[in-house]
Amino acid sequence: MSGADYVRKEVPLYVLPSSSLLKLDSPLSSFTDLQRVIYEEEKAAYFEAMGQNIRNGKAHPLTFIHHTSTYQASMCKLIEHCLSPAISALHDCVRDNEIRAAKLTEERKNLEMEVLHRSDPILSSTTSHNVRGAGSSGFRSMYGSSEVSGAVRNVGSPCGQAKRGS
Repeated sequence: MSGADYVRKEVPLYVLPSSSLLKLDSPLSSFTDLQRVIYEEEKAAYFEAMGQNIRNGKAHPLTFIHHTSTYQASMCKLIEHCLSPAISALHDCVRDNEIRAAKLTEERKNLEMEVLHRSDPILSSTTSHNVRGAGSSGFRSMYGSSEVSGAVRNVGSPCGQAKRGS
C-alpha cells in the first residue's frame, strides 16, 4: 500500500417520488449523463492541475507532459471501461433487432400467403398441389371441377397437408 490516507465519507442519498427522475423519452439519457459528468470531472481536474503549476504564465514542460498524459490515460480508461461495453451492447441489440426483423418479415409473408389462400380457394388448391409436385391442370383434367372442390378441404392447414373429405 502507498502512504495515502483514505477517509471514509458518508454520502446522503435521497429517494424522492418524482416523474422528473424518470427520463422515459430517452432510456439512455441517464447513462449518457453519467458519462458526461465523468468527462467533465476529469477535464476540470486536468485544468485545475495545470492551473496550479503555472508560474509566470508558463508551465514546466515535464509537468505539462505529466498532467496531459494523466488526463489522456483517464480518457482512455473512460472509453475502455464505460463506453466500449456500452457500444458492444448496443451492437448486440442491433444484431438481435435485425434477426427479429427478419423473423417478423418471414412471418408476415407467411401470414399474407395464408390470407391469400383463404380468400381465393381455387388459387389455394392450385398452389397447394403445385407445392406437392402434382400439376394442377392434370389434377383438374382427371377429375371434374366439382370433384376438385369437394375432394380437397382445409387447404390452409398449418402443417400444409390437405384433408380429404368423405
